[in-house]
Amino acid sequence: MKLQIPDDVMFRILGDEAVILNVASGVYFGLDSVGTRMWQLMSEHGSTDKVIEALVDEYEVEEAQVRQDLDNLIRQLSDKGLVTTDATETSPAK
Repeated sequence: MKLQIPDDVMFRILGDEAVILNVASGVYFGLDSVGTRMWQLMSEHGSTDKVIEALVDEYEVEEAQVRQDLDNLIRQLSDKGLVTTDATETSPAK
């Protein structure tokens, strides 16, 4: 899945956690250290597959668990307008 962070969304690290803020709507969301790393990878790669690959390499965790955790985070962020998704990226080409 392709990920995009809207232009009006800001990200700030505070110690070992982070805050995401949509300056247009005033919506904010706090992240723990793992969520912060997920966000950094999402903003760097813009693709869930690449984020999952990086997280599996960095942490000793099963891919299925990373995928579930990332999907949950993306759903929460999407619901708050902090990230947009496009599922067409992983669709097979015909």
